[in-house]
Amino acid sequence: MSNRRKNIITFGGGVGAGKFLRGLYNYRSEHILKFVVNTSDDIDIYGVRVSPDVDSVLYWISGTVNRERGWGIKEDTFKMVRSDKSNWFNLGDRDFEYNRRKKSQLDSGITLSETINIRKDELKINNVEIFPMTNDKVETYLETDAGLLHIQEYLIKHKMSPGIKDIKFVDVENAELYEPIKDAVVSSELIIFCPSNPLISVEPILKLKELQSIINSSNAKKVAISPIVNGLAFQGPILNLLKLKNLDCSVVGIAEYYKDFVDYLVIDNSDRIYEDKINKMGLKTLIQEIKMEDDNVSTRLASVSYTHLTLPTKRIV
Repeated sequence: MSNRRKNIITFGGGVGAGKFLRGLYNYRSEHILKFVVNTSDDIDIYGVRVSPDVDSVLYWISGTVNRERGWGIKEDTFKMVRSDKSNWFNLGDRDFEYNRRKKSQLDSGITLSETINIRKDELKINNVEIFPMTNDKVETYLETDAGLLHIQEYLIKHKMSPGIKDIKFVDVENAELYEPIKDAVVSSELIIFCPSNPLISVEPILKLKELQSIINSSNAKKVAISPIVNGLAFQGPILNLLKLKNLDCSVVGIAEYYKDFVDYLVIDNSDRIYEDKINKMGLKTLIQEIKMEDDNVSTRLASVSYTHLTLPTKRIV
């Protein structure tokens, strides 16, 4: 393999994406890395605008994340917003102060992408571009047995207990894809879909105008990483959402989701029994430990995804 810098772009959001992207950043920071992050789980709360997926990626990459929680800033305090029935969304004091500044910046006309660049500088994150999927406001709502709930309400306030009837990406049809993403996809040699929930962390990104067709037309290698290991999700309502969309509630369902626009699916060793079934869909399978309990696993997972820059893209028929 030549020493020329490679163009790599990723899509995703949430803790799974944050852990994986830390591994990729550590493993291949000398290459041209561009991370596109879901913003449809952003929420206005406590007088500030919070971008949970973006913040998670920023904190994991910078090494400032609270690893025990998997989100937020390590050694943060929780005095300003005390968790109770009315204050159901946990937000640490340093996190709150950052989001207060961000809300002020947004109100002054600064775009979300610009606030991310400011935060990157504050956290001393170099050699990577972190893109919001859009600078426009898009929010994920779930139609549930308890009514229409913002995704954060469903996940945190209701602890994922109500039955889900439908997924709605409010205003996605009016939102503009963040412009640099188009050129980034066209120039990329590797496109990676992070081990995120495809139906609420990847789907809203792909719903933005033109993006799916641009990805489909790209000559880049395309790799997706399963967020399911041995029938269990890393976190969140992946299995419930797969069932809602009539997809298999296993790594096979992840393959069903990605099969039309991805070349390789990375699955865990424990899911090797599904390899033939996935191959018959036209996907090649890459076997690797996926449950990222430490940075070493994240880095090995990133290395498996990266090395397939050198593999042929010919799909199995």
